[in-house]
Amino acid sequence: MKVLTIGNNYTSAALAYLPALAVAGGKELLLSNLCTDNCSIEHHYRNYIDEAEVYYYETYLPGITEMMRPDGIALHEAVEDDDWDMIIFCQNPALSGKKASYKPYLGELAAYCKLMHPEVKLMLIEPWAGGENSEEKAEKIHEACRTAKEDAELDGIINIGKAWQIAEGTGSFDKLIQSGDMPAESGKFLCSCVLYEAIFGESAVDVEYDLQGIPEEISSLLKICAES
Repeated sequence: MKVLTIGNNYTSAALAYLPALAVAGGKELLLSNLCTDNCSIEHHYRNYIDEAEVYYYETYLPGITEMMRPDGIALHEAVEDDDWDMIIFCQNPALSGKKASYKPYLGELAAYCKLMHPEVKLMLIEPWAGGENSEEKAEKIHEACRTAKEDAELDGIINIGKAWQIAEGTGSFDKLIQSGDMPAESGKFLCSCVLYEAIFGESAVDVEYDLQGIPEEISSLLKICAES
């Protein structure tokens, strides 16, 4: 499976444990994250139009959990770098609940990706909502992502936000967020489990890989939250 994410430092955090889960699950995964800090969908679009060479290209080769990270990459270079099976977009979480922040930028990027790869599956991450009024934020994010998916004619949503709410509802975790909107290690692991299921169509529950430094039962609970 060849997967490209077009995101930011939040996406990097969400992908942190995915390569290790893929190796442990016996999956062949080429994973690349086109990344620049705090980048929004609009900024991705403008970088694409300008052919701006402003990205890190965080890449994990199949069977390898160490990351390569060349910089000075343009968006079109990454999109055209390989025959991607799936391209995943990620909005800056601060804007993810604002419907106007996606239009028309996501649709334009999606159309370009489809032009380059007609068979590619296009997905949008629905991110977590942390901090005060998280339930209200989560609902706005949910509505905005669903609208954006339909407007841009994407294939689906990767609903990290739902798994996040379920995990918070268990009361079993001290914190999923470490500072601002950035996930703690348990939050990163939860996100990676959700992405594993979205990419491979299988739950991470039976994958023999656990988050280091926490009890095994907590890792198992995070995997269960991710498949809900």
